[in-house]
Amino acid sequence: MATPDDYYVIEQFTLEDYHFKEIANLITGAFLADETAQDEGAILVFTEQTFRTIFGLPSIDRRLFVRARYRPTNEVVGFLGTINKNLLIDGKQYKCGIPAWLAVSKKHQRKGLAKRMGLKMLEVGKAEGYDAAFSFHEPEQHGLDTSKAVAREADIPLNRLVILEKFVIRAFDVEEIAKAVKLKWYEKLYFKTKEKVGKVKSKQVRLYDPKDIDQIFDLTMDLVIKSHLSIVPEFEDMKWMLDQPNVLCVVHEDKKGKINGYILVWQFILAGFGNELPFGWLDTVHAYNLNQKEVKDLANFMSLEAIKLGWKGVQTPYIPYFDAKPFIKSNFIFFGKKIGIDLFNWSNIPIPEKIESIYFIWR
Repeated sequence: MATPDDYYVIEQFTLEDYHFKEIANLITGAFLADETAQDEGAILVFTEQTFRTIFGLPSIDRRLFVRARYRPTNEVVGFLGTINKNLLIDGKQYKCGIPAWLAVSKKHQRKGLAKRMGLKMLEVGKAEGYDAAFSFHEPEQHGLDTSKAVAREADIPLNRLVILEKFVIRAFDVEEIAKAVKLKWYEKLYFKTKEKVGKVKSKQVRLYDPKDIDQIFDLTMDLVIKSHLSIVPEFEDMKWMLDQPNVLCVVHEDKKGKINGYILVWQFILAGFGNELPFGWLDTVHAYNLNQKEVKDLANFMSLEAIKLGWKGVQTPYIPYFDAKPFIKSNFIFFGKKIGIDLFNWSNIPIPEKIESIYFIWR
């Protein structure tokens, strides 16, 4: 009797730029075929630029990628990438990876490929000297089941770090959003009451300029150090990210012209029900040096600039390292939606019983 091994090869590969388009198409196809996505919409479409934003950073370890090939045709039908990051816990850094954007082509699902790619990824990560890996799991998706199965088979502890309780969205054009996202009538009505963007009279907000990079990086590291658990950014990665064509960054200056806050957002394509919309991913908010009025000015300025770019809204899971209140006053909507962050802890990294503060980025 034929087994999956007779039809599929699970292999590590070194990511090259010419892979971007093919894998982006594979991820999008798998996401569009997801049953929940077909019912709810709100699918992240992977363009080549989206893939580059997530996996094209200068620090990316391009050895930490796994794919599944279908032997009869040699077609790539599965993918699992890794974003390598240093994780800071209680002042100590650990070399970690984020297994990311697991995808299996619809025709080849339910063959055990997701678990096999996960096991291969752990094997590669451990061989390359990584301390741990962590993943993001939505309760309604299958990713947590896959991660649990991988951890069991590999005999690795899977530790829950934190549960994020909310998502945040800023809607600029609800009628357009409703074409790609399933909204109840009262949700649509409520969202429409939050479309308006307040005027910005402040002269202390402006768009990012490349000469700002040192101040932006210093502010970010200050945020990293203040947090109980955090991702540690790389200077060249941040510089590269801010130079990408799909990135919007707005800054706030103090009265002496020194940057004391910023918001970074990058564009992706939101899809559903045959429609595609330009949307923004709220990547980083640095606002704890600002008062509520200053935060509101910065948030409204970001919204106005996003509208100029044609974006229909901005969203992200809410990581509570920034105060929600001034954003609520700027018509950002916070709603319940859980995401767990879990650690494949093969090095027995000590996890604090209670994590007081957390700073994460999603790419």
